[in-house]
Amino acid sequence: MKENYYQDSNTVLALPVWLGGCGRGETDPHAGHNHGAHADEAAPSELKLSPKTMKALKITTGVVKAQMLQPTFDAPARVAFNHESMAHVGTLVKGRVSEMNVHLGDTVKKGNVLFTIESPELGAAQNAFLKALDAEAAALPAVVLAQNNAGEAQAEAEGKAAEAMLILAKNPAAVALAQGKLDAAQPILQRATELLASGKKLAAAGALATTELKRREAAVQTTTADVQSAEAALAQAKAQQARDIAAASAKTVAAAAGLKAAQAQQAKALGEAISALKTAQATVATERNRLALFGMDANTITALAKDRALTPNYSVRAPRAGTVVEREVTLGEIANPNQPHLLVLADLSRVWVLMEVPPARAEGLKPGQAITLVNKETGYHTAAQLAYVSPLVDPETRTVQARVELDNASGKWRPGQFLAVQIPTGGVPKKTLVVPESAVQIVDGQPTVYKVKKNIFTAHPIEVGERVNGMIRVHKGLKENDSVVIKGTFELKAEFGKAGAGHDHSH
Repeated sequence: MKENYYQDSNTVLALPVWLGGCGRGETDPHAGHNHGAHADEAAPSELKLSPKTMKALKITTGVVKAQMLQPTFDAPARVAFNHESMAHVGTLVKGRVSEMNVHLGDTVKKGNVLFTIESPELGAAQNAFLKALDAEAAALPAVVLAQNNAGEAQAEAEGKAAEAMLILAKNPAAVALAQGKLDAAQPILQRATELLASGKKLAAAGALATTELKRREAAVQTTTADVQSAEAALAQAKAQQARDIAAASAKTVAAAAGLKAAQAQQAKALGEAISALKTAQATVATERNRLALFGMDANTITALAKDRALTPNYSVRAPRAGTVVEREVTLGEIANPNQPHLLVLADLSRVWVLMEVPPARAEGLKPGQAITLVNKETGYHTAAQLAYVSPLVDPETRTVQARVELDNASGKWRPGQFLAVQIPTGGVPKKTLVVPESAVQIVDGQPTVYKVKKNIFTAHPIEVGERVNGMIRVHKGLKENDSVVIKGTFELKAEFGKAGAGHDHSH
């Protein structure tokens, strides 16, 4: 692992000219490109340019200063999607894609329809839901009918009639009438008997005529017959009453048994009807839930129940806002829930930079630690902070993964892009002369800077060391406060080449 050095944060202000010329944290896009180009040219070592030409070549100069650098090490890194803001979109139903609304690179909002699937499976589920509703509608009247059982009502009426008959039998008018006649005849018999007894005494004394005595005897016989007749009528009435009471009691018992049987039959019928209704309701709930699992919302299900029109088109909607970065489905293709995903949405406004760090180097890493990201293709350097350091060692790569989160509103960072990351090792900082990478060109195989005095530029070979944060350590060839070109060196090198070819550039 190569050791580098980066600028100490306490000494960055020591180079106001550097920062004014090249911009904080980034170097010229041409830095690092075409090093060694024209290395075989016999270019002059000195060149004079006019201010107009310097402006046209965008030449910027700076003063060499010493800075505190700290040892660093390089680790590979790559730009990746923010996995926490991604969505893998699939389907809950099987069917043919009938409409495709998005393409790779499209940006969508949450709830937008991405594609539509024509699904016989969804149509069958909707039909099953309607059948369940019909079964529920048919089961409800059966419950009402069982609750209003006519047999029980009839049995209750018969029981009440039997009770009325029993009451009537216990208080018959015939018994009362016969008792009344007997009660009326007995006093008359008693009076006739008393008159006959006194008549006999009077007749024996000669005080009563024989005819009167005979009349009294006849009256006793008549009233005795009346009493006997009344007693017979009363006995007959009581016997009839007993027969009526027995018959009414039997009817009452039979009515009670009939009522009990009717109630049992009603309870059985009502239980069966309620059970059938609950089964139908449970089936409706199950089918409704199945439609919900297939993505139909409550309003759509209610409309289906009302209109009874099958709509087997399943709309796959965006679960979140994002950009379509993968699409595994095309128009007319059969899609099914077993596919891992059909579309991938990602929020590209923030991205991750993932780096693989050897375990020995990862011991001192922690979230919030400052690092530098380097795009070796463009030469850009970006300061960043670690957001996450894995507590685990990857069993395959035998490295520890660390992560940086970057704002990517401008779209500058592209997932899949490879970078390098410069991470402090925690070593002792060293003060040394440095120049920006953009200040150094390779001339005749030798690292070279261009010193400047007024408008005269001199190619000056130097001996360089590590490169960190866009700066190159200078071992030999420069001293502090030397004025050198820090931007536009590539163009200046070309001007030296032209001058070597015989062109006049003393403008």
